[in-house]
Amino acid sequence: NDGTVVYPVGKHPYGQDVLGAHAIHSGANAIITLMDAWVVQPENTLGVPWYPWFPIDCDPIPSNVYAMVKQATKAITMSKFGRDLATKMGLDVYYVPHGVETKVFKPIDRAEARGRLGIPANRFMVGMVAANKGIPPRKSFYEVISAFAAFHKMHPEAFLYLHTDDGTMPGDHVNLIKYCDVMGLKAGILDCRPLPEDIDVVFVDQYQNQLGIPDAYMVDVYNAMDVMVLVSLGEGFGIPLIEAQACGCPVIVGDWTSMGELCFSGWKISKQESDPVYQQFFDAFQYRVRVDAVVDRMLKAYEMWGNNEYRSRARDGALAYDADKVTEKYWKPVLADIEANLPEATYE
Repeated sequence: NDGTVVYPVGKHPYGQDVLGAHAIHSGANAIITLMDAWVVQPENTLGVPWYPWFPIDCDPIPSNVYAMVKQATKAITMSKFGRDLATKMGLDVYYVPHGVETKVFKPIDRAEARGRLGIPANRFMVGMVAANKGIPPRKSFYEVISAFAAFHKMHPEAFLYLHTDDGTMPGDHVNLIKYCDVMGLKAGILDCRPLPEDIDVVFVDQYQNQLGIPDAYMVDVYNAMDVMVLVSLGEGFGIPLIEAQACGCPVIVGDWTSMGELCFSGWKISKQESDPVYQQFFDAFQYRVRVDAVVDRMLKAYEMWGNNEYRSRARDGALAYDADKVTEKYWKPVLADIEANLPEATYE
């Protein structure tokens, strides 16, 4: 409707069979990809200058990522962590972080938000917004649920909200409902009716999650949370951290890969409180958080329950990642530099 041309996907799962052909058909003089760099086959750009905007979620930069990115005209990293690793490897890169609409994701009346969701004021809400993908999951669901089970024994009025696939259907994910049961936690669905007192873990409505979740719902959820947890084995960026803090919700993060740089208000878990995990496919390390460290930070967050200073600090930090500010401060200079130094396409 706005005049943007959207091309169809091809047969390759990452569009490699049509990447260059689409660029040539559209008359583009550059390709900017937003995906893992290791899935891109540079020869399929067909001579069109390629600028990957790509994540790095391991340490050091994965060998298969480096092998692809070094063939790019120039790469764009999305985290300071990624920029620093790429620079250490001798890559000349741009840095452009993700941004969010902070006029949409913003603090609202928390009582009203909880009312719309059916969450009573006396329940301490720990949240997690992450994709349930991979076996074992990169997002550390097992560790977070295990930690919450221990925390819940100390504070039974708390509940855990998981905005993700519950994993009960077959697929490349783990069955989180089953794991909650293993940990002695009763699971349910957040369906905007009053939350039963005996529910310990609630999931987003699974069908609605398939259809698509409105921004207004997510704003309610982030405002309703008392703390959000993201302690993945590795993150290329971590957009939910910005969204949550833009709504005034403090966070618990692992202080490795990109997560630490996106914690403006909350609690970091040091790398020393994790265990290194060698990922053979990437020839690099990620870090598995220790459950007791997550329990400790949940307890610290509980001590600050309702602390408005923490919520204000979260919002203030997230404002630096407002989408309009990111466009002005980062994208415009980068795109201008790309244009000024754009090599002529050698359509193959």
